[in-house]
Amino acid sequence: MQSFTRRLILFSFVLLLAGSPQAEAAPLRLTIGSSGVSVTGVTARGSAVLCRITREADPEDDVPTIHRRFDILTDADGDGTVTQDLGAPVPLRSMWVVVDLASGDFDAAAPDGFRLRRVSWRGRGIQNRPEGHDTVEDMRSFAEVLVVRPGVGAWTLRLGDGGPLDADGAADGRLAAALDAMEPLPDSPAPPAHFQRDDTVLLLDPNAMEMTLVKVGEVR
Repeated sequence: MQSFTRRLILFSFVLLLAGSPQAEAAPLRLTIGSSGVSVTGVTARGSAVLCRITREADPEDDVPTIHRRFDILTDADGDGTVTQDLGAPVPLRSMWVVVDLASGDFDAAAPDGFRLRRVSWRGRGIQNRPEGHDTVEDMRSFAEVLVVRPGVGAWTLRLGDGGPLDADGAADGRLAAALDAMEPLPDSPAPPAHFQRDDTVLLLDPNAMEMTLVKVGEVR
């Protein structure tokens, strides 16, 4: 009888475990403060790439100056949170994007008082080519492009219409960023030739202060 009772208790415990909901990972979230940013929901002891574009006017001549930066932030203590302190006020006219290098999850934000402009492709977007040299194509005069392949690496490219890195080779109001021409961020391998499903692709237009941010394979 005692043996039957123990088996019944054990069986009930197994059923309880099977029926209990498992804790879900916290979503990746980017929060902008007065002098820096905080990212929560990062893969524990993993890394994320933080991208920022700022457009600031020189107080003397009112000519806008564009700054771009890509940083790799690592969760050294495993709490799923990374931060970056600028040591100065966050520029109002700025756009921020973070991408988890393990999961490919992403988030985007702008400071209070500046509208975050996320838009769809103006051009053909992600183009897969059987012969290789997959591209990101859009109707822009200038752009910053970031591609993250979860668990593999991240690559960037800055290009202008008709410039040496514009893969279509023409000043035609359309940019073509070749994937295999991109520059790897620290600890990333050479860029691939083809996009894969779940690659995260970011295009930033610092002139219009707009961004397009998608995962390959998503329906848009």
